[in-house]
Amino acid sequence: MVIFYDEDCILCKRFKQALQLIDSKKQINFRSIYDENVYLEYPQLTFEQCEQEIHMLSEGKVFKGGEVIQELLKVIPGVKKFAWLIEKDSSKSALDAFYGQINDMRGMQKKKCFRCGSKRKRHYHEGEL
Repeated sequence: MVIFYDEDCILCKRFKQALQLIDSKKQINFRSIYDENVYLEYPQLTFEQCEQEIHMLSEGKVFKGGEVIQELLKVIPGVKKFAWLIEKDSSKSALDAFYGQINDMRGMQKKKCFRCGSKRKRHYHEGEL
């Protein structure tokens, strides 16, 4: 499975790091949405779509947004113990709402740096990952 993430987003980088820690079987490959080769290798994706929300490709199927979280809950051993969270439709709705809030924060962070307040376009502070 491949997760396409925004390497300029601190939230996305932290999410990637957390998944790498619990992915003991190394099932997930991570690709930056800024890598132009991604869109040549995976023509079903566009930069515009991937910039809007997280995307994952697994077994030829594209998952996006909250669907990615739901699929990870089913597959990754370290995350699997939380699979009970998606057993009911109300839980799936809650996960989608949670993802929506995180994605909204990500959008705000991309527009304005939380740390210094400046408008940002791929800008970093010393010591950031």
